[in-house]
Amino acid sequence: MYKMLRLALMLPLLAFSSGAIAQAPELDAVLARLIDTYGGEHNLQKLDSQVQEWEMVALMGNRHATDVRRIRVPQQLRVELRYPDKTEIRIVNGDASHVIYDGSPAHPAHPPQSDAMRLQLMRLYSPLVLQRKRELLSLAKEDASTVITLFEHGVRVDYRINPDTWRIDKIVGSLAIHGGEMQFVTEYSDFVMHDGVLVHRRENKFAGGVNTAVLSLRNITLDAELHDADFTPGETVDAQGDAGGDDTA
Repeated sequence: MYKMLRLALMLPLLAFSSGAIAQAPELDAVLARLIDTYGGEHNLQKLDSQVQEWEMVALMGNRHATDVRRIRVPQQLRVELRYPDKTEIRIVNGDASHVIYDGSPAHPAHPPQSDAMRLQLMRLYSPLVLQRKRELLSLAKEDASTVITLFEHGVRVDYRINPDTWRIDKIVGSLAIHGGEMQFVTEYSDFVMHDGVLVHRRENKFAGGVNTAVLSLRNITLDAELHDADFTPGETVDAQGDAGGDDTA
């Protein structure tokens, strides 16, 4: 059943395949314009290795937390969520995903939790990374928006481009969860130029249509010096994971 749902997420992309050659020049033009909007190829390389520090409010219960992301695209992500009463660390390193709760040994993450963590990483792809993955992309129009769709590792992500600003102001991730399809939406706003790169300073998150969290950027470090140890979970305990947490996807 789970594999069938993953295939269902991919079917819209298969529908595009017959027109892939026809849409190729338009897709190239869209990617080029996005790269230019976000600061150009040279500047966007700074996003390949970065650290983001966020203040987060989980709207259910009005709980406050910090969200620190260490990112080396396209394969590595470490997210540290720290609440007053608990911590959660999520690590994606290639095909492996792990979670660490309150300093306990790391647990391997399994679908759907590992898919949700992969979605977190895919949302952090810059337009330059999308261009590198060009053969995995499809292009569509939805209302007035241009939508770039990427499907990899069993996860579908739609990058929705505002036609007025040419910014990606919404990303929709579709996951197979508990026998059905669930969408996770992140809205982006408060864009500024930082060290030659266009970045957003506000995220508004929804899961299954429910507004789950609002995040405000506290600090961002581009071209950050990160190491493999940042994405190594250390001691591990095998356990079946669950897609928990307010900012899982």
